Amino acid sequence: MKLVHTLLAFFGTREMKKKRILLFIVGFMIILGLLTFFGDKGILHMMRLQKELAKIQEDNRQIEMENQTLKEEVRRLKVEKQVIEEIARKELGMVKEGELIYQFDPSKNEKEHKK
Repeated sequence: MKLVHTLLAFFGTREMKKKRILLFIVGFMIILGLLTFFGDKGILHMMRLQKELAKIQEDNRQIEMENQTLKEEVRRLKVEKQVIEEIARKELGMVKEGELIYQFDPSKNEKEHKK
């Protein structure tokens, strides 16, 4: 009851009461509106979170595609011996027994072609 009497005393005469009540309501609505848009759980925060979620989902899709590619490469390495042979030749410079390798000096070839 004391709070009610304090509020009534604060708002004053009938005309002043109406103006102050209206001002109080408008102020409250403005504060509520600001919190709705800019607060920790406001609309702008929600929009930022939705953008972040979309980016994370896209990153997940790309990683999943990369995983599938790597799984296929692992499968090929386990099953297809030609793949292992090809990698050994290209990356490690290995050759089969009895095979001859011809290496050309690229700088000599370029000099001869320029003449």
